Amino acid sequence: MKRFLTITALSTVIATSAFAASEAEMTAISTYYPDANYETLTDQQVAEMFAIANSGKDDTEKKTEIRTIAEADNPNPATTEVNLTEYVPEWRLMEMSAPEKESVMALVNRGDDPEATRVQILESLHSATPNLTAGEAQKVKDLVPSADLTVLTTEQIQDIRAVIYNGDENDANKKSRIDEILS
Repeated sequence: MKRFLTITALSTVIATSAFAASEAEMTAISTYYPDANYETLTDQQVAEMFAIANSGKDDTEKKTEIRTIAEADNPNPATTEVNLTEYVPEWRLMEMSAPEKESVMALVNRGDDPEATRVQILESLHSATPNLTAGEAQKVKDLVPSADLTVLTTEQIQDIRAVIYNGDENDANKKSRIDEILS
């Protein structure tokens, strides 16, 4: 029972800490960043944003700095795809999982030098296992209905793609080659 009460008390404290922005803070921040989501901002972010809103800087600088703080850990979903296409090829972006996109977005938001960030992202993608596209996976399933495509190595994916896109082979040969690759 004590554990239950402790957990309940902790969860209440944690859940309400994000709502600690006062009306004055929200008004000042909203002047420069009307899209602020106070539920996701930490107390430290609110304090930093409030300090910037009340600083002697010009309005444009205030907007930029406040937006940077707000979006550092809470990227705006509407701009995520647009920003990522500047760093990741669109075809690769389409096959990325949500956690992979979040990792890339974190690098983009934290990177000071866009070119260095781009290089870092491309290096991380090079080592990441690529996924088969939906069309490629369907082609494999058409040839080998029992194929387990959940855990594939980069080499297996490259070999499967080579088989799928080889127009010289008939479906029986493709099926046997895919079976070999997956075994």
